[in-house]
Amino acid sequence: KSIVTNVFFNSYAWEDLFLKTSPLLLTGIAVALAANLKIWNIGADGQFYMGTLGATWVALNYGEVLSSASIIPIMFLAAVFAGSLWALLPAIFRAQFGVNEIITTLLMNYIAMSWVDYLIFGSWRDPKSNNFPVTAEFSESTFLPTLMNSSVHVGILIALVVILLVYLLIRKTNLGVQITIVGDNPDAGLYSGINIKRLILIILVMSGAIAGVAGMLEVTGTHHRLQQNISLGYGYTGIIIAWLARNHPLGVIFYAFFMAVVFVGGENLQISFGLPKAMI
Repeated sequence: KSIVTNVFFNSYAWEDLFLKTSPLLLTGIAVALAANLKIWNIGADGQFYMGTLGATWVALNYGEVLSSASIIPIMFLAAVFAGSLWALLPAIFRAQFGVNEIITTLLMNYIAMSWVDYLIFGSWRDPKSNNFPVTAEFSESTFLPTLMNSSVHVGILIALVVILLVYLLIRKTNLGVQITIVGDNPDAGLYSGINIKRLILIILVMSGAIAGVAGMLEVTGTHHRLQQNISLGYGYTGIIIAWLARNHPLGVIFYAFFMAVVFVGGENLQISFGLPKAMI
């Protein structure tokens, strides 16, 4: 009753729902894309953090000198590059040496989180923050446009477009056919002449890029500064979303919203009933 009343019949909660759905859509589809190839990207959280790092670097260095029309696309590209780079090393290890990507992507999460902490506790920390580990607030030119006079930003539309593109990629392109063949039977893919190593590199890097975009949307659309624990576990929740959706791109939409309800409803239960986070 508390969840229904305070989440679905509260305008602020609806805004919070959509704000949390945006990164979950992207981390979910990032994991699902790789999983269609039977590649298990457990590193979406680290790639998310790297996306925030890339976008923050652009915002802190160029936020005061570039217009919104210029800086937001640059931040987007920086996040794509950073997320891709963080997925590239596990992709190379998996493709060239057969190293289990579950282990490498998981361990690189901790490196990414530690790198962000190193910066926000160090050279990027806002001197006006009373020693809190946050950067200075970004310039308004870096803020994502919002929808209908609310706090909900265009990131949710970007996420839906990305999901549509991934759906078309898998269902309508030659690359998608290769993903399906190799995902179902690697031996059949090998005998049909598909370059499996190259395919692993492409798909895992694309997965990292999408997770990096999720980080960029969160840091520029919601918080407008980089702070500790900015992810809220979005990358790991993306794994749950992809599994529940059975890695179907359109199924990700429903389950991302469902998990956002769990997030927002859980916060309400913590406040209303004093339940611990582990209980939620």
